[in-house]
Amino acid sequence: MKKFALTVGVAVLALGLAACPTDVDLDHIEETPSLSVIWANYFPMGNIVAFQHHRRPGDIGNSARWALLTRHFDILTAEDEMKPDHIQASRGSFTWARGDRIVNETTGAGMRVHGHALAWHSQTPAWMFAGGREQAIANLETHIDRVMRRWPAIESWDVLNEIFASGVGNASGPLPVTANNWRQHLRGNNAGTSGWFDSIGSDPNGDCFIWIAFTTARRVADDMGRSDMILYYNDYNEEQPNKRDAIYFMVREMNERFARENNGRRLIDAIGMQAHYHRGTIPGDPPARFPWGPVNVDNVRAAIERFASLDVYVSITELDITVGHTANGPLTTTQEREQALLYARLFQIFQELATREENPVRLRRVTFWGIDDPGSWRHEGSPHLWDGRLRPKEAFWAVADPVAFLANPDAFARGTSIAAMRAAADNIPENAWGPR
Repeated sequence: MKKFALTVGVAVLALGLAACPTDVDLDHIEETPSLSVIWANYFPMGNIVAFQHHRRPGDIGNSARWALLTRHFDILTAEDEMKPDHIQASRGSFTWARGDRIVNETTGAGMRVHGHALAWHSQTPAWMFAGGREQAIANLETHIDRVMRRWPAIESWDVLNEIFASGVGNASGPLPVTANNWRQHLRGNNAGTSGWFDSIGSDPNGDCFIWIAFTTARRVADDMGRSDMILYYNDYNEEQPNKRDAIYFMVREMNERFARENNGRRLIDAIGMQAHYHRGTIPGDPPARFPWGPVNVDNVRAAIERFASLDVYVSITELDITVGHTANGPLTTTQEREQALLYARLFQIFQELATREENPVRLRRVTFWGIDDPGSWRHEGSPHLWDGRLRPKEAFWAVADPVAFLANPDAFARGTSIAAMRAAADNIPENAWGPR
């Protein structure tokens, strides 16, 4: 194995980031099959890119991390660098350098860029919500306009992020969620807080903040000659039936109104399912960051199908699956296996829905929210496909060949040679093993 201490590049240090040497087994990057090639006939594979991850170096200027991204992924999302507080912390003062570098490096490497996020209740400076309704609208429209025009090559944008309360159906409003009451579950109405809800409102008889954000983004895209730009609504807990239905009725209402006024055209092109999932708590674990229990894969399937019935794209936008807790030490063999089995079941569902003969789902992409466990914002739950040395976990092989993994997971246990796993993974196309 080629084992060496890899240090963050000089270009990153020039931007003020601390060097973080990492022992990396580079052969694991070069020898594993390309996820991008494996899934090329089904949907693009994505991940995030950043100048600095939690407790880990960033991707820009780090040769090992960049090699992994370019080998396995087709489209990258800026983890933080395009959020409102990073771009326009004070009114009229825009910070473009890191976003420019991400767009240039990513497209220069032959990958595409998804923008995240134009409007959000979080990571947004308070001045954007201040000054009354008309000022807040002007702030929202100006920010969307300037940011989108800065990077016309970006393929798609999360226009609005997480507008519904975390506990839809608990304290947020009446059940069941219907076409007539979905607004009562908006963040800032009965639960949670949202500067955009508070400053602009959600009047069904007027232009609510949702309508203003999406119509502004649509107008700007058209003005740039980018009528093909995909506009997303993005949220988490999307597999939970009440929140799923709130999202469904919101998108349906916005698209039906826009279609009436614009010759049948859609306003919201896609729904992003963040997919921050949890395998379940193991006895003795400290509390999880998100303690809502293990994900139900049947609910995931149902949510994808429900959203797809609106004739929009569906994407998995921020996938990670926590298991265990680092306070109890490294993952056990059982924990790593259980996590991998859940990844395999999800990808089996994605594949089935994308390829079924009747009404196949238009899965626009599947994006992971990170590479290695220590670099994750949910690092305590070891959620990713690679460990801290960028060695593939069982979860990697579960994603690479879910059918083979579910049939014989022992064939992909840690310590098994790459040659043996290559023989067991008989659904992986031969060209996925070569250079990309």
